[in-house]
Amino acid sequence: MKTKQFIITAIVLANGLLLTGMNFAQETKVEAAQQKVDAAKTELKDAKAENDKDYRQFKTEVDLKISNNEKSIADLKVKISNSEEKDKAKYEKKVDALEIRNTELKKKIAEYKYEGGDQWVVFKRGFNRDLKSVGKAIKNVFSKKD
Repeated sequence: MKTKQFIITAIVLANGLLLTGMNFAQETKVEAAQQKVDAAKTELKDAKAENDKDYRQFKTEVDLKISNNEKSIADLKVKISNSEEKDKAKYEKKVDALEIRNTELKKKIAEYKYEGGDQWVVFKRGFNRDLKSVGKAIKNVFSKKD
């Protein structure tokens, strides 16, 4: 009888230790998972801050380029007013088109809702292409290619 009680007590203790060990292992896994989540949140926060900084820097640079384009267009208008009558209409038409494109770019960057991610990369690439195109066209207004 004592042996039977001893065996039952030993089984109960073994089960208790086993269950306690499993609980400890689960707590360890939960803590490790929580640390991973916290690290991921920190990385996401850092990446978002970096992207926000990139956007603000890009917007500042673009605003400066657009402003420079506006000054160049104003200079072109002065040159056109001093040019020969036969060429004025052609040059005025080119400059007016450039002014409209530059204004559209200004409006596009002002209305852009920054969200980061892939949309930002696509927007930035396309916007830079368009801005360079306007800049080149401003420089080539008086070129003989037409």
